Amino acid sequence: MKQFLLATVLIAVPVAAFTGFQLYQNRANAAAGVSVAGLGDLSAFNSIVVDVQKIAGMGDLPGAKTRIKDFEIAWDQAEAGLRPMDPARWGTIDEAADAALSALRAKTPDPAAVNETLAALLAALADEKAVAK
Repeated sequence: MKQFLLATVLIAVPVAAFTGFQLYQNRANAAAGVSVAGLGDLSAFNSIVVDVQKIAGMGDLPGAKTRIKDFEIAWDQAEAGLRPMDPARWGTIDEAADAALSALRAKTPDPAAVNETLAALLAALADEKAVAK
């Protein structure tokens, strides 16, 4: 139980700090008249998905399932700060994340479906059309 709580804290604190800084930065930019595009910097989420892809690519689908839980926790904790910034883009990424989670959590995960849904999630995170509003 202590390890679970420690792991939760070690994930929650950086995500909360990241989200808080993003909110602060976006408010400062808005006050200064600077246009803020989309959801801001999603590189932390992108890094996790790239990790999951590497793990899945090595054939370790249980390990990929475990690692994508980090994405899910971080994404859910960041929702309150990110969703209001661009609800449509947030929804697109959230749908792609749900598909990847479902593919990895299937009773018998299909490696092709896992790779496809992870690629779609990365594409959603990097969607330049959504960023260049």
